[in-house]
Amino acid sequence: MRLLLIFLLFFSQECLAIKVKVAHIGAVGAMKNSEKILQLSKEQLIQEGVLGDDFQIEILNQMGCGESYEGVAVGADMYHAQGVRAFIGPYCNAELDAVAKMATFWNVPIVGYMASSNSFADKSIFKTLARVSLRTTNSLAEAAAALIKHYGWNKVAIATNTGAVAFERIQAFEEVFHQRGVNVVRKIMLDEYTNAKAIMNSGLLQELENSARVVVCAFSSTRDMTKEFMQAVTLSGMNNANYAWILPWLQIETKDAAPWLGDDGEYQQNVKDHFANAFIVSTIIDDVNGFDNTLVTPFKEKLEANGYSTDDLEMKNIYGYIHLYDALRLYALAVRATMNETGNENAYLNGREVWNHMRRITFPGLVSNAGVTSGTLEPVLLNNCDGTKTGNGCYELQITDLSTGFWPSIDGTLPPDEPVCGFRNEKCDYTMMIIGGCVIIFIILLIISGFFISRVCENRALANTPWRIWRDDFRVIQEDEMKSMLSIGSSKTKMSNMSMFVKHHAVVGTNTHASFHLYPQRRPIVFNRQDLQLLNQMKQAVHDNLNPFLGMSFNEKEEMVVLWKFCSRGTIQDMIYNQEVVLDAKFHGAFIRDITLGLEYLHSSIIGYHGSLTPWSCLIDRNWMIKLTDFGIANPLERWEKMGLISTETLKEGDDKSGSAQKTSILYQPPEMLKNRESNRLRRMDQSWVKQSQARRQMGDIYAFGMVMHEILFRALPFPNGTNISEVLDYIRDGTRNFRPTIHDRTQIHPDLVALLLDCWNENPEVRPSIRRVRLNTENYLKVKGSLVDQMMRMMEQYANNLEKLVAERTGMLEEANVRADKLLSQLLPKYVANELKMGRSVPPKTFNMASVMFSDIVGFTTICSSSSPLEVVSMLNSIYSKFDDAINKHSAYKVETIGDAYMIVSGIPEENGNEHIRNICNTALELMLLLKTYEIPHRRNVKLRIRLGIHTGTVAAGVVGLTAPRYCLFGDTVNVASRMESTSEPEKIQMSQEARDFCLRYYQEFQIVLRGVVEAKGKGPVTTYWLLGKQSESQMQQKNFSQLGI
Repeated sequence: MRLLLIFLLFFSQECLAIKVKVAHIGAVGAMKNSEKILQLSKEQLIQEGVLGDDFQIEILNQMGCGESYEGVAVGADMYHAQGVRAFIGPYCNAELDAVAKMATFWNVPIVGYMASSNSFADKSIFKTLARVSLRTTNSLAEAAAALIKHYGWNKVAIATNTGAVAFERIQAFEEVFHQRGVNVVRKIMLDEYTNAKAIMNSGLLQELENSARVVVCAFSSTRDMTKEFMQAVTLSGMNNANYAWILPWLQIETKDAAPWLGDDGEYQQNVKDHFANAFIVSTIIDDVNGFDNTLVTPFKEKLEANGYSTDDLEMKNIYGYIHLYDALRLYALAVRATMNETGNENAYLNGREVWNHMRRITFPGLVSNAGVTSGTLEPVLLNNCDGTKTGNGCYELQITDLSTGFWPSIDGTLPPDEPVCGFRNEKCDYTMMIIGGCVIIFIILLIISGFFISRVCENRALANTPWRIWRDDFRVIQEDEMKSMLSIGSSKTKMSNMSMFVKHHAVVGTNTHASFHLYPQRRPIVFNRQDLQLLNQMKQAVHDNLNPFLGMSFNEKEEMVVLWKFCSRGTIQDMIYNQEVVLDAKFHGAFIRDITLGLEYLHSSIIGYHGSLTPWSCLIDRNWMIKLTDFGIANPLERWEKMGLISTETLKEGDDKSGSAQKTSILYQPPEMLKNRESNRLRRMDQSWVKQSQARRQMGDIYAFGMVMHEILFRALPFPNGTNISEVLDYIRDGTRNFRPTIHDRTQIHPDLVALLLDCWNENPEVRPSIRRVRLNTENYLKVKGSLVDQMMRMMEQYANNLEKLVAERTGMLEEANVRADKLLSQLLPKYVANELKMGRSVPPKTFNMASVMFSDIVGFTTICSSSSPLEVVSMLNSIYSKFDDAINKHSAYKVETIGDAYMIVSGIPEENGNEHIRNICNTALELMLLLKTYEIPHRRNVKLRIRLGIHTGTVAAGVVGLTAPRYCLFGDTVNVASRMESTSEPEKIQMSQEARDFCLRYYQEFQIVLRGVVEAKGKGPVTTYWLLGKQSESQMQQKNFSQLGI
């Protein structure tokens, strides 16, 4: 009974388990023992739990792909007779095409693992077909398109051959290129079984050359045709870095050998060189380049780990085994996913549903966790995409460069798909480049020609030797003649003449006074180029602080003469060591400034240095300006003497001071120069002369300047008192030992000058300051402002300026006094009269035909004076008469004089004014009366001041009377009548004579005048007079005129 229950339980489980029959349709003679791989895949699925008690697979193996097309019949039989519900295979393209269509009809899933035809990508026909092989035309086309876009190419050409297989492949490539935006500009068709020679002779390569630089080669027989084609390319000279050949490597069944391997496996380097500029595109990336055997080892290890052997497998078709393994896994995983998702145990019967779960699925493969696709070419799944409509699935290939700069071009960059200038240089115009090249060549030739011409001209200029002075062109001056020349110049002083006869003297030409140095000549001198350049530069050097180099006389009379311009006041050496000459700070600063300016010019000029700066090479001209002499010539003189061309300078009467080099000269040379000099002295005649650089010579000048500056400031050499100079000279002569100078008294000069001197004497030339720094520091610390003459002129200018200022002040005071005098004179006399008198001319009396005179008198003046002090009276008159003066000036009248309280005014004199004099006098009179209405006596404010006024018009004589105190006086009866009009007038009233009244109303009716009557005038008898009451306004005048007209 128990056994029966166990049997029923086992039988029920068997009845509940789903067992799917999966058919594998292989190929006759290919992939022997493939059932082992399927069994291995099944075992792995069981171990992973994909297959179990609820889902099992039974694998049925049958062969197809034979000559009788039997695979189709096998498929139909297995579906109808054997109950197969899934297919793996068939192996070949033709039978897979038919079986896949039947599977679509039966709604049965089918997995292809070797077929690579592009037609299988059409999911509207093959609705249940899935493929696991990446070695398909579509995937290879996608990989090629991804490569092309990755490198920025948009234009390609296609090289292929005739035949159905090639046509199908090219069709797939063109479709993919069109979808990816790659433009096919040219396509050539070769014969299917052609060779390299026939390809070259066809002329098709020239068409590629004229239309493309990126060429995709897709042939039916990939290995053989590609090998022949690349050989033809190499022989045609197109296998270079300007072309990129893309070779999609599509292997139909078995694994191809590398094209550069012979039939016997021999490595052919010459054939491999044909592929130097080619990209071999293979989707089997784990196999590196498609030809290696890197998959064999892991494949064997995988089989052996599961108890299988590869000895009875066909290893050349390793890809077939791998894809077969993956095909079964794909189906099992998809069915399991369908069952889990739907919960329907019969879901495997729906082929479309199972196929749909095969899409976008990833799983570990046989030899790689990522399947066969890994490396730098990775597919990326796209979202929101329907693979049944795209035809190529929903993925995009991404390429990652493992290295850059690998292309065999100059800069390692890949060629463009179209040359910059076009395929036939039609986009580039080389005219401007040719013209530019010609211009550049012309300029180069011109520069070269200019260089040679300038060299020739320079040689000719050097050959002219403008510095040469012939012996007959100058005359040596004897001492007696110098004395006579000295007696002629009366402006010479004792200081000017103290070193006059030390030097050799000569007259160059007619009147150029020169001093010279004389050297006995042993052999004719032949100057080298450097000597000629130096002498020309010395001749051309012009500066205020350089003594002009006049020239040289040589190869005559067995002597060489170097001539410099004569300076009348001797040398700095003469000044320093002559105690009768007093040198103050101004002399020190001016001398040092001039030396630094001369050195700065030399250091910045072509000459570059002085070379023998000493106190006796610093001459003083008649303007007390330092002139540097003997510059630049010291080194050539030393070299010529070493070469035996000249001897030591001939001194005048054995006096050392007459030479350019004295025995103490070496004190002014730095240690490095002394060492160099000793080295040259010890050299043989055949050895080259050791030269110092220009920078070293300039630093030598700085050392010498420090010595000269110390002598100028302290009038002694910079050595301790009591030092034996001869011993010092012997000690330092060869330059190996140094006796460093010291400063006598540091307290006498600025501390910065002390530091400057010590820097100048530094043993290291690089530490010594530049001449510019020396000049700036010395000018700052010595407070130098120009040369000695400039300072003297500045003092004179300052004195002159002070004198001018003093004169200007005195002149201003004089002018101010004159102004006051003129003002006072103009107050006493009329302006034109005063001007005439100032000019020294007399003023003759003059008769004025018509003028108006007015007298005024203060009523009760005597009473006021009797009760007031004199100061109060004067103050009162000053205040009232000041107001009167303002009124008189306002109305263009003239005050003639004031006598006590009497006031005499006139108009029309001294300047005639036509008929306006009566109006001016009347206006003045009314203005005076108006002033008195508001005037208060300062010391008696309760007393009102009153006046009488009298006016008369007539003829008046005027003139200046007196010499000591000249007065401008008026004469005539008119003055007397005006006085009578005032005396007979009444207080605060203006009395006018008959003549004045008639003249006023004739021209000026606006004045209000009334009849007073007849009064008795002294000396005149009874006369008719009038009162001047006021002046009418313009409106009153108009109303009066209207009334007269009866309006």
